Amino acid sequence: MLSSTRMFVATLVVLLASAGATRPVHAQSAAFETLPTGASIDMSMPLFKSRVVVVDLPTSRVAVGNPDIADIVVIGPTQMYVLAKDIGTTNVMFWGRDNRLIGSINLEVVHDLDGLKTKLHQMMPGEAIEVYSAQRSIILKGRASNVLAMNAAVRIAEGYLAQIQTAKQAQQFEQESASRRPDKAVGSVINLIEVGGSQQVMLEVKVAEIARTELKRLNANFNALYIGGDGTIGGTNGGGVMNAVGEFLPNPMRIVSQGFFGTFVSENFRFNMALDAAKENGLAKILAEPTLTTLTGQEAEFLSGGEFPIPVPQGNNGGTTIEFKQFGVGLKFLPVVLSDGRINLKVNVSVSEITDTSSLILENENSSLRTFVPSLRQRSASATVELGDGQSMGLAGLLDDNLRESVTKFPGLGSVPVLGTLFRSNQYRKGQTELVILVTPHLARPVAPGSVTLPTDKFIEPSDADFYLWGRTEGTASASGGHQVK
Repeated sequence: MLSSTRMFVATLVVLLASAGATRPVHAQSAAFETLPTGASIDMSMPLFKSRVVVVDLPTSRVAVGNPDIADIVVIGPTQMYVLAKDIGTTNVMFWGRDNRLIGSINLEVVHDLDGLKTKLHQMMPGEAIEVYSAQRSIILKGRASNVLAMNAAVRIAEGYLAQIQTAKQAQQFEQESASRRPDKAVGSVINLIEVGGSQQVMLEVKVAEIARTELKRLNANFNALYIGGDGTIGGTNGGGVMNAVGEFLPNPMRIVSQGFFGTFVSENFRFNMALDAAKENGLAKILAEPTLTTLTGQEAEFLSGGEFPIPVPQGNNGGTTIEFKQFGVGLKFLPVVLSDGRINLKVNVSVSEITDTSSLILENENSSLRTFVPSLRQRSASATVELGDGQSMGLAGLLDDNLRESVTKFPGLGSVPVLGTLFRSNQYRKGQTELVILVTPHLARPVAPGSVTLPTDKFIEPSDADFYLWGRTEGTASASGGHQVK
């Protein structure tokens, strides 16, 4: 049973066909298909489109192999209205009034690709992308200028399939509940598009770190001891212990690098002093220049450093497993080549080093085993940028500035001007670290093997005399064709 909407469409087609029935059909058009008597023709129709089939003899009976694929409405003795309902193939048989077979149609319903082709041409006029239909799927073939254009074409085709799915659901909703059938899968987009241009990206990364340290130290240690007939009295700056017989044993005085010391000894009095004075300035520079090459849309990873073990206790049975933690200069980047040589770049750079600060010592209650676990000092930067071929951008300038100062003094004497310096210890430490990260992407292209220079190309092995007599391990080519050692 047809709905009111379909009845209206069928009535309209009958009126139009009746108005033009007096004119013979001599040529096939987009809306008409001619079936000669006794012939079997192939006919392809877009989904949800209709066509009028004209036969030479009056028809008394029409049969459709798969009613889910096409609908047939008889609008006249020699004219049939065909409506494509679903993707697939079927056949239509025509019989005359004497029950003889007039002819047949091998019908194939395909996607209506004209709308999709028009939309692709409007959105991406410069892209040579072709569209084909294969069963329920859409095939995209051709050549795109970049990955973004290819992905856009795939998303447009997927939206076209989703629109077909919505139309099919609306068509089923109009049908009677008794004649509803489960919806079939619409299909998928098969991407056979090739991406043109250079699709390999080489990333040059420069990681520079400058660390400045300044240390000033003045440690004053002394001990004074007076020995009388009835007892002993004294003082110390540096600590000490009293033994079992009442003798005081001061801690040994230590000078790390530079300083002064003195000793005074009399019959009843002893005095020892040590001044540890130091001033240190340090400068360290860490520079890493990793270079990686990968395809567009593929992530690449680099690590220049190493791994250190971390013990991990397992349960209460005392078992321990080892896990390894990476440190050093690490790099991850994900490039996407855009049009006009632009590169969308997602970069993650980290610089880490092992340090004793905030380290951990694990002790086992059942044994004297102690495990030292170091800590990591890490600086990292993550960003997404868009650069041209050969352009550079600084990701981060990280500045770490710290200052520590400590004073330890003897009560009373340490506060005396000038002379109080001998009775107190001062330490001043200042550190400053600056980290700069620069990234430069390039569109990579193959090079000839002969144009690549290796660090070992100019290495020449030394002769036995050079090695054993002169202790040289490397030589260079001489002008005479022999070799001379450095």
